Amino acid sequence: MEGPLGPVNASARGSSPSTPSVGPSPLEVGARSSSGGVVGGDGAGASAGAGAVGAVGAGAGVVVGEQSGLGSWPSGLGGGGELPRSVSTGVGAGVVVRGFPALVEEVAPKVKGQARSVGVALRILADETRQDALHAAGVRRLLVSEAALSTGRVTSRWTGTQSLTMAASPYPSTEALVADLQLAAVVSLTSGGDSARYDTPSGGPDAAAVRSAGAYADALAFVRRHLEDEVYRVVGHVVAALSASRTLEAEIRASGSLALLNTLQDLREHRATLIHDGFVSATPPRRLPHLARYLRADSHRLTKAAENPARDSDLAWRIGDVTAAYEKALATYAAGTPDAARAAELAEVRWMLEELRVSFFAQQLGTDGTVSEKRIRKVLVPNGW
Repeated sequence: MEGPLGPVNASARGSSPSTPSVGPSPLEVGARSSSGGVVGGDGAGASAGAGAVGAVGAGAGVVVGEQSGLGSWPSGLGGGGELPRSVSTGVGAGVVVRGFPALVEEVAPKVKGQARSVGVALRILADETRQDALHAAGVRRLLVSEAALSTGRVTSRWTGTQSLTMAASPYPSTEALVADLQLAAVVSLTSGGDSARYDTPSGGPDAAAVRSAGAYADALAFVRRHLEDEVYRVVGHVVAALSASRTLEAEIRASGSLALLNTLQDLREHRATLIHDGFVSATPPRRLPHLARYLRADSHRLTKAAENPARDSDLAWRIGDVTAAYEKALATYAAGTPDAARAAELAEVRWMLEELRVSFFAQQLGTDGTVSEKRIRKVLVPNGW
């Protein structure tokens, strides 16, 4: 799942469902403040404490405890298994501490010789702005743990060509690749609006909005109904990207021009940002079909650079200048106050830069929407640059 600073746990594989363990300091929904009034609601607040007592609306007596190693929707929530958006507790002197419950991915400690597993936990977050993104990732990971198909069942649908192409992927094993394909498929099935891929079935849930046992059961039923075919659709896009990547890699190896050393290095580095261990689920669903075009644009660039190295150098400098502005905007955001809307804008810029590369080096391939240096800079510095 990707934010402006990169995917969350994108390189981790698998899941580790087990019996949930309830934390020692449960959060009680419906608690009253020292003045006797009910505290809670959805407003912003301070950080959550490990032993915070929570309240949402007028609910009373429902305990929300942090849980680890979830294998399904958290138990013991009451009220239809609904997970409140916020909890709070009075800590004395009129001070109220707020927290924001969410399912989150948790990476297990690394064990030598084994792939690092990813589990799901119920945690109380201190930062409301990250709640939806982290909760969506946690819900999706939980759905995968319950609905995942066997590796053999997934690979049995691959053609001979697809199998050969997938064998050259950057993943350490077929199992790791298939796990990421299934996670990417679940992300696709639980993304809506502008985030959805064009060929994904409509009517799926928004993972961030799944906050009750009933909503989770509906989401799980939808995923189980569509997962196998969705994985196969994802495979088609991945095979196209890997094929374009393999072609580009061969072209780079075949080029021995000293005048193109900088270009070749830039192409290697760019290719690595698109195709890497974890790239399938790390790429937003809507962008996955475009990876092959981005890589083909690099092939066109190499051909044109051989004809006019000076022009390629000039265009590369312009791309680098805008990219530097993007990285500066990321650093400014990281040092400032969290803002979900701003985070989404910066995440989109990452892909606007890909479209800008296409417009510079391979106009004949076309772009996904209108893009220019000016448009990107306007997003990076809304008040002028």
